[in-house]
Amino acid sequence: MMHSFPELTVGGVLVAPFVIYAGAAVAIFAVLRPFLRLVAFNRAFSNPQLAQLSLYVVILALLIVLL
Repeated sequence: MMHSFPELTVGGVLVAPFVIYAGAAVAIFAVLRPFLRLVAFNRAFSNPQLAQLSLYVVILALLIVLL
């Protein structure tokens, strides 16, 4: 079954739903960052930037699948 996602219109310009999901994922990740520092997330990985990017992609994928 196909889902029809309504586009957001900003000043006459259509914005794809993916952009909205990406912005929401950035906001969720920004809220999670203090918690990640508290649990020493960076010390658990040899490349913490790649681990953070992977976490962002997981959050983005969850938003796309669940919404």
